[in-house]
Amino acid sequence: MYIASDSAINGYASHDVRKIFVAPIHAHIVNGLPVVTLERALVDFALRHKFPQALPIFDSAMRIYQYSQEKVIEICDGLRRDCGPVFRLLYYVDGRSENGGESFCRAVIIKLGFVAPLLQQEFIDPKNPRKSYRFDFLWVLPDGRIIVAEFDGMRKYTDPSMTDWKTTRQVVHEEREREDALRRAGVTTIVRIDYQEASLGYPLARKLRDAGVPMQQMAYTMQR
Repeated sequence: MYIASDSAINGYASHDVRKIFVAPIHAHIVNGLPVVTLERALVDFALRHKFPQALPIFDSAMRIYQYSQEKVIEICDGLRRDCGPVFRLLYYVDGRSENGGESFCRAVIIKLGFVAPLLQQEFIDPKNPRKSYRFDFLWVLPDGRIIVAEFDGMRKYTDPSMTDWKTTRQVVHEEREREDALRRAGVTTIVRIDYQEASLGYPLARKLRDAGVPMQQMAYTMQR
């Protein structure tokens, strides 16, 4: 656990508590204790954790609290540290990410060198225009191919609160109908990703390569 201190000397207040320097302008008092602003907390988190762990926090904070990116940059300007990790997170943050698992998976995709996907794009079923479907990730390639990816957790198939109390067979059947509708709407490739694949990295990389998702350098070359 970290506590805010306006002392320039960092140290451990106890075995499990560490002090971090916070200029008074970046802290306020709650119940007699100095508490950092949300923007300062995000900066500190970004500087202490890796990109895949930090992006879910930045996405969630953007979705729920709409924090000020200008204030984040202002805080970085006042620190005598390399804030490159913070700026990278500000570049990729997206409040449309619906949960931490999706954000983590997207961060791993980016870390592996693939082009960052578009999020939560909607497709209308040509066979039934009243039905629309969204997928977590989308890539549109220069040759017209459309690749979508869905981050799946086992709860999607087993947790009644997420399945509307449907059986696993019913959920799987609806997923197949959904995939058929997406293909009718022009989607050429559908990829399903789970948390373990994202955590390990290489199974996710293999799936994305097989699907034809471009690498960042390839995308840069195509744009040039």
